[in-house]
Amino acid sequence: MNAIEFINVTKTYKKNITALNRLNITVKQGKLTGFIGVNGAGKTTSINIISGLLLPDFGNVKIFEEQIRKGDWAYKKSIGFVLEKPAYLEYLTGQEFLEFVSIMFEMSEDISKNRINELLEFFELTAQAKELIKTYSKGMIKKISLAAAILPRPKLLVLDEPLEGLDPISAYKTKKLFRSFVENGGTIFFSSHELGTVEDICDEIVVIHQGKNQFQGTIENFKKQFSIESSDITSLPLEELFVKMIDKNNTNNRNGVFNWI
Repeated sequence: MNAIEFINVTKTYKKNITALNRLNITVKQGKLTGFIGVNGAGKTTSINIISGLLLPDFGNVKIFEEQIRKGDWAYKKSIGFVLEKPAYLEYLTGQEFLEFVSIMFEMSEDISKNRINELLEFFELTAQAKELIKTYSKGMIKKISLAAAILPRPKLLVLDEPLEGLDPISAYKTKKLFRSFVENGGTIFFSSHELGTVEDICDEIVVIHQGKNQFQGTIENFKKQFSIESSDITSLPLEELFVKMIDKNNTNNRNGVFNWI
C-alpha cells in the first residue's frame, strides 16, 4: 500500500510561479523516504498540500489510498507533521503544548502523561518543560515540534527539514528514533538538504527539481543511474551534486537530465 500518492499535482503561485508541475510521487507504507531538492524545488509546497495548508490547482493526492479533498480533516489524525512554520502556541509552555496536542488527538490522560514525560526526556526538554515556547531556541522549537508529531503514535510522519537546528547528539538520537519508528510499522516522509543523512537512514528517496519528479528509488539505484560516488554524496553540497549529475548526463551541453534550459 502507498502511504502517500501525488497524481499529476500542479500548484502555481501568484506571478505565474509554478511550484509543482504535474508532480507524480509515491511513498510506500512502512518505508523511510527522503524528499530531496534544492531550494524552490517544490518540497515545502508538497508537504503543505499534504497537511491541508495548501490546495493543488490540479491533480489528486491520496493518503493510504484515500483521496483527500478540500475540507477533509479526518485523515490528519493518522499523521504527525513538522512543518516549515511549526504549528505551536508560543504562549504555552512546552508541557502545556504537548498536553493540548494529546487532547486534540483524544488520548487518555494516563497514556498521554507517560508519553509526554518520555518525549520531554528524550528530547532533553524536561528542564524547560514549564517555560514558554516563545523563549525556546530554534533547536528547542524543532524538538517540541517533533515531540508533538510523535506523541499520538501516528501511522505516518510528514516532516519538513526535521533535523535542521538540532545539535549533533540530538540529530543522531532523532535519526535512530526515525529508524525505530519505521521498523515498528510506521512510515516517514521527510525533506532534507543533507544527502549524507538521507543515505544513512532512508530506504528510498524522491528527488524533485522545478516541481517535477526526477528520480524515485533506492540510494544504490540513484548512484548507479547518475554515476555518483558515495564520497560525493557525503561531501558535496546538494546544488553541486545536482550540477555533477547534469554534467554526467549532458552529452551536448544543452539538455541535461533536469532540462535546465
